[in-house]
Amino acid sequence: MSRRWLLTLAVLLLVTAISGLSQAQPAPGTLFLHPERIPLKAGGFATAERGTMYVPVNRANTAGGVLALEIYRFKAAAAATKGTPPIFRLYGGPNFLGLAENLATPGFYEQDILPYTQIADLVVVSQRGIGPSKPTTLCERAPELPLNEPVSREAAAAGFRQMAVACKAYWDSQGLDLRGFTVLEAAADVNDVRRAMGYDKITLWGGSFGSHWGMAIMRFYPEIVARAILRGMEGPDHTYDMPSAVLGAVSRIAAAADADPALKGMIPEGGLLQAFKTVISRVEKAPVRVTVTNPATRTPQTVVFDAWRVRDLALGYSGRLASRRGMTTWPADVLALYRGDFTQAALSLVRPPEGFRTASYFMLDCGSGISPAREATLNADRAVEVLGEVNLDYQAACPVWHSDLGNEFRKNFESAIPIVIVYGTWDVSTPQENALELAPFFKKSTLVKVVGGSHGSLEDAMKASPDFRRAVMKFAATGDISDVPAQVDLPAVEWVVPKAVADKR
Repeated sequence: MSRRWLLTLAVLLLVTAISGLSQAQPAPGTLFLHPERIPLKAGGFATAERGTMYVPVNRANTAGGVLALEIYRFKAAAAATKGTPPIFRLYGGPNFLGLAENLATPGFYEQDILPYTQIADLVVVSQRGIGPSKPTTLCERAPELPLNEPVSREAAAAGFRQMAVACKAYWDSQGLDLRGFTVLEAAADVNDVRRAMGYDKITLWGGSFGSHWGMAIMRFYPEIVARAILRGMEGPDHTYDMPSAVLGAVSRIAAAADADPALKGMIPEGGLLQAFKTVISRVEKAPVRVTVTNPATRTPQTVVFDAWRVRDLALGYSGRLASRRGMTTWPADVLALYRGDFTQAALSLVRPPEGFRTASYFMLDCGSGISPAREATLNADRAVEVLGEVNLDYQAACPVWHSDLGNEFRKNFESAIPIVIVYGTWDVSTPQENALELAPFFKKSTLVKVVGGSHGSLEDAMKASPDFRRAVMKFAATGDISDVPAQVDLPAVEWVVPKAVADKR
């Protein structure tokens, strides 16, 4: 036997062995954790456990394989916390990209992790099919609509459908059972992590989609939940936003800006919201064409602002109304459009798109879907005349995914689990109406109204009120609700004063 033949045989055997190893999958329920050190801003390190939890792709399909979820566990700082249920932090989206990048940011650990470890273990579970989860079910981007032409609803909807069809076809071709990418399976993931870590009961802490996820855990695994702190409520039938509720939040923000002394003399008659409506009316009659230099290509690019594109700016373009920090530029944005200055708005549209959607994003949200009654109300909602069709991506793409969990899932449910529900009066992503509808179904709930609170109302309130922070942490640690107030009033927003107008005063 020649030496060359022996070498070839050895290579083939090695390749076969490696191939076999790559195809082998850990059993569902397998958890691997390893130690990790996190640099602190002031020097030194914090410690954590980071690893992977293997869960079924679809628990109804035993041949469907497993997913790998990234897990972080930050151990409680003191032995005195032993026996306190761990806090499971449920992030929103669904588009959570994991903690690695945040933990590399100086000060993040000290602000967003350390306080929770003073009372309990903190566990973070990634979202199936998203971010550090494997596989990460990335989709192609929807085809970009020409900026130099008016927008039609049909073209916009067709783009979302095209993206969905291509993405679903790809993942189907890879043998991935997308039917498992629902909030019910995500709830089961948390239960599997809890079991693998040896916890009896847990505390849920989440917001936005994280509240939707948390409510699914409370509904289907009530025996494992000691208590919950949820904000940005997205109930079983709240995945599709109600435009009039969003517009209500915008109206409250606009009223606060209208009355602020810093903007005195700058607000048109009727206020900022009326000014925005006036801009829509103007471009309906005569679209505005603006040419700017594309910062990526350094070439001129023309943008046509018709009513569709202006409505798309309703929640801001220099910043976004979703956060207290982002909303500071909203009055200046509206006033610029009202004066006929569309330059910054155009520049916001010619920037390269950021990030990708995932098959999991659509499967999770489209699975939760919308009830016929809510859909009928939504279809009659006149607020789209100001905000545009805020649910168009779902309306166009969801029929492609075939993931609907059914109307029984979308019914509200009763729960006796102690819960603090926090909502912001200025939340444009999960409006206050969601929380007000859900609260009566939670028999041991404390409802906290954050006046001026954004989508991050809980964090807004904890930052503004040390007393509120202590009360919420006390509830997380002990279940004692007695110090949690019914209302937190946030300080006034410091609006950005439009320079072009301010110079004329």
